Amino acid sequence: MSHPALFGILYFPYGLMVGVPAVMLGWLATRAGLPVSAAATIVGIAFAPAAFKFLWAPVGDLTLTRKRWYVLANACCAAAFFAMCTIPMSARTLPVLTAIVLAGAVAATFIAFALQGLLLYNCDPAMLGRAAGFYQTGNMVGQTLGGGAALYLVRHLPAPWMAGAVLAVVVVACNLPLLVLREPPRVGTGRLGDRVREVWGELAAMLRQVDGRLALLLAFLPIGTGNAQFLFSAVAAEWNAGPDVVSLVLGLVAGVAITLGTLGGGWFTDRVPHRRAYFLACAAQGVLALVLLFSPREPWAFAVVTASYTATLGSCTAALTGMALALAKGGAASTKVSLFIAFNTLGSLGLVKGAGWAHDAWGMTGMLGAEVATVTVALLVFHVVSRRVLT
Repeated sequence: MSHPALFGILYFPYGLMVGVPAVMLGWLATRAGLPVSAAATIVGIAFAPAAFKFLWAPVGDLTLTRKRWYVLANACCAAAFFAMCTIPMSARTLPVLTAIVLAGAVAATFIAFALQGLLLYNCDPAMLGRAAGFYQTGNMVGQTLGGGAALYLVRHLPAPWMAGAVLAVVVVACNLPLLVLREPPRVGTGRLGDRVREVWGELAAMLRQVDGRLALLLAFLPIGTGNAQFLFSAVAAEWNAGPDVVSLVLGLVAGVAITLGTLGGGWFTDRVPHRRAYFLACAAQGVLALVLLFSPREPWAFAVVTASYTATLGSCTAALTGMALALAKGGAASTKVSLFIAFNTLGSLGLVKGAGWAHDAWGMTGMLGAEVATVTVALLVFHVVSRRVLT
């Protein structure tokens, strides 16, 4: 069996497709005189395909091989990063940049489809939690360290296109671990229609289980997605944090924090029931949002509290992925896992945009207060529903 750490490298471009819009484009948008809600729109567009990707996940299960899908999608992402760094940010270019972010995010969903099947076929079932931890480490390091590195490169290299070229080369290099992975067999046999019915049959069988339905409800609730994380670069000035501090804190520091969170969350998910692991990780994230709300408006507080919040985001993501992978055993892995991720994104997609609106209307207090209230209500709802179903 392949070491699960390989999947962290392979999933890095997927995370970068969120990190570059959230950190680099978010910072550039506010410095170009655009409101925080505009930065939130860019982030929301980067997330939007994840909310609906289960609709086209069967394409990843039924057509090209997993490795071919990965290489093709990775090339599209590399081209998108080059364009994001090359086109200057302004009110006039915002629609074009938003369209590029959307196209890259759709391509990135096929990276996820490819890796979900490869992971289940190449990793020991007893290590699914740790595999999910490494897998999401790549994702989250891309969102944090990758996004911070992109901002640093754009600001410090002689020309912005050079930053895009560096990102494109790094992304293409992430293909290398494919050389040591085994290609899983195709889903189903016979005509395409028969194979499509088999995919949806596998999905229906999972949802007939009480565990499957409860896990899907927990994934759907608007928790665990770290909405404030994706606006930290846009609001860093409220903690008197300059651009180099933002690059460091939301790049290197956040990358270390999220690695600890994802690996720790994966380890924890292998040792307690998966739903409980995700529930507790989401509760911890709500507590950190509350701490951030009352933290001093100083750069050191920005660094310490946002790093802690980022670590809980890693734990939430690893626990959710471990829960989904455990329920996706059998065929149609991409479709099953994508349904959980899509429900999680659907439950929270509007919150990033809502956080931007709340900030524009009521400042940081309104943005973070809304997140704390949402997490509290959502966890209470799940607690009540699960007690009624399981008792």
